Amino acid sequence: MKLQQVKTLLCQKNIITQIQRYTHQEQIAKSVLYPLKNRKLLNIKGSDASTFLQGLITNDMRHFEEGAKSMYAMFLNNKGRVLYDTLIHKWQEDDSFLIECDSSTIIPIQKHLKMFKLKRQLEIKDVNNEFMLWVLISPKIPDTVVNNVHIYKDPRLVDLGFRIISPVPHKEAQLIDILGENVTMENNENGYKYLRYQLGVSEGAEDLPPASSFPLEANCDYLHGVSFHKGCYIGQEVTARVHHTGVVRKRLMPLKFSEDIKESLKRDIVITAIDNPKSNLGKLKGIEQDYGLGLLRIKETLEAKKLKIGDYEAEAVKPSWWPVEAPKEIAAKKEQN
Repeated sequence: MKLQQVKTLLCQKNIITQIQRYTHQEQIAKSVLYPLKNRKLLNIKGSDASTFLQGLITNDMRHFEEGAKSMYAMFLNNKGRVLYDTLIHKWQEDDSFLIECDSSTIIPIQKHLKMFKLKRQLEIKDVNNEFMLWVLISPKIPDTVVNNVHIYKDPRLVDLGFRIISPVPHKEAQLIDILGENVTMENNENGYKYLRYQLGVSEGAEDLPPASSFPLEANCDYLHGVSFHKGCYIGQEVTARVHHTGVVRKRLMPLKFSEDIKESLKRDIVITAIDNPKSNLGKLKGIEQDYGLGLLRIKETLEAKKLKIGDYEAEAVKPSWWPVEAPKEIAAKKEQN
């Protein structure tokens, strides 16, 4: 090959590399807005609102006094199982909060709240005729309030972006103008669901059917959604007991399939090791394209490597955001063996 040809090839390779690098940077800088049609809002306000919620949720309402704007929390039944997973946002006034919940549970959660309300000074109001809910996945930190559009950083993981609460009259084009020209709008939340499944984060009654799992199995502790230092709340005794044993045998984990799933797989289908068809490693909770979410036995699943789910192969992925095991957790696992 002649010298000139070599120079030409190197030049072309350099241009391609620059294009790839530019494209990658563009992807990183891209901000995407998804409508959260499967999530609804309740406004809890009044002088007793904070104290009232403190006795019902897994997290500590005092975080708001320390400057928190949003908080991840779960409502449990008296057996310590998850009824509703929520995000709680500090609202416009003092003693006013928005509870973000799954749209299918908004009526049950209102009944749950009213059952414990008694004579407390507070109001429980459905505000979904007034506000719309969105999620913004963006590397840029936007302002907290712009033209009556409220922006909250997701309290669980940085990768989950920002919750956007906008007045109902706001059109999509108006919202884009407020958030910035680099924001693109999606018609549904499938992309957000795919991101959650990649990360291994559950959300809503589809992933966590009421009264079917414990909060630590849903990684509530890893996602800053449970306080082990606050006072009593419904389901607290069971949650504290599991935490103090030092080990949780099953957790929700991402599942990476070897191909896109184009047919429906039955929810709660048993997941087995590919080299041991009789094994029972856990159950499938949801699928989006080539990623799924499974409630799995951690040790056995990670040792199994390849998994069998229906007619498909997959592997479990240990999330990078999981903390390093504490010494007592390692010791507890050794005792089990």
